[in-house]
Amino acid sequence: MVEKIYIVSGARTPIASFCGSFKDVPSVELGSNVLKAVIQRSGVNPESIEELIGGSVYTANCGQNVTRQIALNSGLPHSVQAVTVNKVCSSSMKALVMGCVSIRSGYRNTVAVVGAENMSQVPFYIPRGEIPYGGMQLIDGIPKDGLEDAIYKKSMGQCAEKTVQEYGITREDQDRYAIQSYKRAAAAWQVPTLRPVFLKEGGTITAANASSLNDGAAAAILVDEQHLPQGHQPLAEIVDFMEAGVDPVDFTVAPVFAVKKLLAKNHLSPADIHLWEVNEAFAVTVLAFIRDLGLDESRVNIKGGAVALGHPLGMSGLRIVLSLAYSLQPGQLGIAAICNGGGEATTVLLRKI
Repeated sequence: MVEKIYIVSGARTPIASFCGSFKDVPSVELGSNVLKAVIQRSGVNPESIEELIGGSVYTANCGQNVTRQIALNSGLPHSVQAVTVNKVCSSSMKALVMGCVSIRSGYRNTVAVVGAENMSQVPFYIPRGEIPYGGMQLIDGIPKDGLEDAIYKKSMGQCAEKTVQEYGITREDQDRYAIQSYKRAAAAWQVPTLRPVFLKEGGTITAANASSLNDGAAAAILVDEQHLPQGHQPLAEIVDFMEAGVDPVDFTVAPVFAVKKLLAKNHLSPADIHLWEVNEAFAVTVLAFIRDLGLDESRVNIKGGAVALGHPLGMSGLRIVLSLAYSLQPGQLGIAAICNGGGEATTVLLRKI
């Protein structure tokens, strides 16, 4: 069994607004460009990469196995294996975990990971079959395959409003946190006048205290200790990882359960963790996380999060891991956590080298 796994290098593209600067750039191209850069920076010989594991949610109309396309468009040899993971918002963090499991078991020693999403190019669907007299309605792929709970048939925002009520988190709490996220990302907005999005009466979640639709990609190279490029300082050690599941309607609090399991397994307390990266699917997601774990808010998402930066679904899990890796100081521990539709969450424990 391999004892240590390292992130050798990692990077991301800018995050573009929906139908903005990346509207004509397919997710395969976004992923290929960032993976090329990461390989070049890593000092790893592309021929030594055994597998590329990719996270992507909206793959309809993108062609077969988008991760295989990314691998070949990045110049990796044809022998490299490739697989695409869809775990909604957790997709690329799950891809990272799968890479770690593969290395830890001894099956692989060098794995590349990518998360790529172009939400601007998600198609509309027409159900197969005869078109009835009078026509039929198009189905928008964005809510259908990413932003609507498949069990309860509710939007993610409607589910999040349940957490708001149960935790007694106010609209003002969420707006305050959202403004802090914008400021931390050097993009402060004024938000109190926006109308609630998901509930007409008594709603608290708005377009400015929730994440948006976006395009972007991130990539990283993982190796075991024996295959570190000579003279190359790794970005961070991946110490451990954990997942958890709850009722789909309570997906926003799933990261709390995953983190508690991760801390217990590694005999750690929240006080042992220097920095936290929690995906800001909604401001309430992070506020509930902070409250349940008793965290110092100044140690959470110190560079801003998805409320300010954006949330390309398949990219976000890996993005927050890399943001954490670049934010930690040598010797410090950090945790990245992300919830996903369906009531699940994934979390990763890092140690800065």
